[in-house]
Amino acid sequence: PMNDSENPTLAYEHHVLICTNLRPDGRRSCSASGAHELLGAAKRKLAKMGEPGTLRANASACLGRCDHGPVMVIYPANLWFSCKTPQQVERILDQHFLRPDQQL
Repeated sequence: PMNDSENPTLAYEHHVLICTNLRPDGRRSCSASGAHELLGAAKRKLAKMGEPGTLRANASACLGRCDHGPVMVIYPANLWFSCKTPQQVERILDQHFLRPDQQL
């Protein structure tokens, strides 16, 4: 495994994970609830914010909250959100990264 001293460009200050898991049996899942659209919105929003290499959005496998999906998690803050629209994702990211002094 690599660590930050071996390759510091691999570390991000903040990581946004959006579950894109699709359950093969047809039960509710984040992917089937529009997670890919939300991931695209998060990536576009983060690309406009911060210094390159400090913020990152990625698809995630199942986060175990399928009934509340799509689910987004912000690390290292360990903040969990149930998001339904791209606008909601953008608003959450604005609040967290542009106005961190305000409660989410």
